[in-house]
This record gives sequence, C-alpha cells and structure tokens, in this order.
Amino acid sequence: MRRLPVLVFSMFALLALSACATAQEGAVDTGNTAPTPAAASEPAGSAPAAGGGGCSVSSEAAAVTVNIQNFAFAPAEVTAAVGETIGWKNADSAAHTATTYDGGCDTGNIEQDATVGLVFDAAGTYPYHCNIHPNMTGTITITE
Repeated sequence: MRRLPVLVFSMFALLALSACATAQEGAVDTGNTAPTPAAASEPAGSAPAAGGGGCSVSSEAAAVTVNIQNFAFAPAEVTAAVGETIGWKNADSAAHTATTYDGGCDTGNIEQDATVGLVFDAAGTYPYHCNIHPNMTGTITITE
C-alpha cells in the first residue's frame, strides 16, 4: 500500500521535470510572453527587406551599445543608421538574446561579459526581445 503514493509522487516529479526541460527549449508557452507586435514598421518612404529586413552579426566596434543588466535592455530604445553596428553587452550572469519578433535577426546566446553586434540592412522599426526571457523587450529604429 505504501508503494502507490511513492509511485504517484515519482510520476508527478518526472512529468514536472519533463515540462521544465521542454519550457527551457522554448516549446512551452508559460504565459509570461510579451504580445507579439508586427515584425517591422517602416518609416515613411522606406521599406524593410522581405521578411522584416535583414541583419548580420558584426565584429565591428558598436556605434550604439545596449547594456543587458538586471534582466533588462538599457536603453530599451535605440537608433542607428543602416550599416551601423548595434552591440549588446551582457552584464548579467545568465545568457540572453536580442531577437526580432519575426525571428529574422538574432544575436544567438550572449553569455556573461560578452558583446554581440548586429548590423541592419534596411531602415525600419524592429521590436525585439530575449528568446530566453521574453519579458525583456526593446525597440531598434534604423534610419537611412
């Protein structure tokens, strides 16, 4: 008779651990995600490239730096010109990403004390978030 509670508890624990692993991989929505805005809105007279504009990882010195600290992007809103590097420097102990909502631009994981830069090739406004911590949000404005 004592085996039944132990068995039930073990199965519950296994399911809970399984759910945690899946949530870490991003497959489960925890309900803490920010609403998904449109991928990019273009300033008057310009349009981002197909798919919300493109970007590439850059090792160039950042023209604009976003500090990641206390699970927040600072400043949360930045402006740069097409072709300028925006750098994200992670001062947190946890890894973070800077990912546009359409997924077209992504820094990949930025580990503690690392900096990753992106260069955008089209003018527009690009809301972004951290894929690991979706409550972390920001906006990139790229000008001509």
